[in-house]
Amino acid sequence: MANTRLLVVEDESIVAMDIKHRAEGLGYDVLGIAASGEEAINKTEEKLPDLVLMDIVLKGKMDGIQAAQEIRERFDIPVVYLTAYSDEKTLSRAKLTGPFGYIIKPFEDRELHSAIEVALYKHKMDSKLRESEEKYRMLFQSSPNPILLLDSEGKIVYNNEKAEEMPMMAPNKVGTDFNELMSKVIHKDDLNLYNENFSKVLKGEKIEPFEIRILKDTKKLYYEIYLTLMNINNDSNVQFIAHDITGIREAEKQRVELAKEKARSELYSFVVSAIPVFATNIPPKLRNTIIKNFADRFESNMKPNFESFMEKKGITLKRDIKKEESSKIFSSYLEWLSNFLLNLGIKSDVKSSKSKYTLEFLTFPWMDDAAQNPIFSLIFRAMLIRSFTWTNLKGSVSQKSSLVDGSNSIKFEFYLSSLR
Repeated sequence: MANTRLLVVEDESIVAMDIKHRAEGLGYDVLGIAASGEEAINKTEEKLPDLVLMDIVLKGKMDGIQAAQEIRERFDIPVVYLTAYSDEKTLSRAKLTGPFGYIIKPFEDRELHSAIEVALYKHKMDSKLRESEEKYRMLFQSSPNPILLLDSEGKIVYNNEKAEEMPMMAPNKVGTDFNELMSKVIHKDDLNLYNENFSKVLKGEKIEPFEIRILKDTKKLYYEIYLTLMNINNDSNVQFIAHDITGIREAEKQRVELAKEKARSELYSFVVSAIPVFATNIPPKLRNTIIKNFADRFESNMKPNFESFMEKKGITLKRDIKKEESSKIFSSYLEWLSNFLLNLGIKSDVKSSKSKYTLEFLTFPWMDDAAQNPIFSLIFRAMLIRSFTWTNLKGSVSQKSSLVDGSNSIKFEFYLSSLR
């Protein structure tokens, strides 16, 4: 209290001196007395008191309410009004200036003391709140992520500058239905997820961050979304934060494509490496041994991949296969085989007739060479026969045509006795 400095604004000199003496008696330091609104502003600028005791009715062009308004705006110093007028019109006008208290004349010392202390405390708390709000606003605006505050209907209450960079946004969107804007650009498969999570948050449920895809022209953007319920002035609001993970997803895709390309290259090299072996002019018995060795190498390299594929399909490979399971196992095998061949640059097609299935190579990277040399047919015949055994299905694989015999394509036939 001893360090609290006051400025008294009162145009009646006797009343002003009385207030000064009473305030000093309470332990306050009175820096001076001002008799008009203009003088009050000048002395406030000169002395910067901690609080101003302001009479509402002052002589001159500027009354106490006008002076208090300017002091509050220019210096952020709390004002407590002194007035002998308690009419509603005067008080309503005074309220617009955001005063920190009123003292109705005549007043007791304890009323003066209480009004000053409450005003100082309120101003201190308001300053801390404004400081906190300013820090949050700076954090809000400087965030690298788009942040929006939405009302319970999904309309924009506030947003930071980063949010305006999102495809559906533009400046001055406050009051716009954000959820409607979102529905125009969000991937159709993600719209229900977003709407469901928005509703859950409004009900007070906590949700984990979730991923959505936003379409911008021909580009697909990926965002990780955080929704949080915020109760502001008894209103339910949802804080929307979007973290752009497009770069992460694109890097992941590139890694997957590189891995696929590496696997494709290794597979291609594996097949091509066998060509010189098959091309040598060796006796049939020895050739059969070489074919078996090639098939063993092929199995060592590709069977784990096949088993993993079947496991993802929910298929357990076993010896005793029921008739009703055979069709699912074989169709999954054909799907794996089609992908395997495609990685070698071979497009294929399958036609069925009862228990017989014909696999035709529609494209073939070694088309010209295969028309001159049967080794290519031998290589793929070995791979198809060996891979079919992995299914544990009862049946056989045979070659129906090759480019060497003048056919336009290479064909193999699968016969499944379990599907008769």
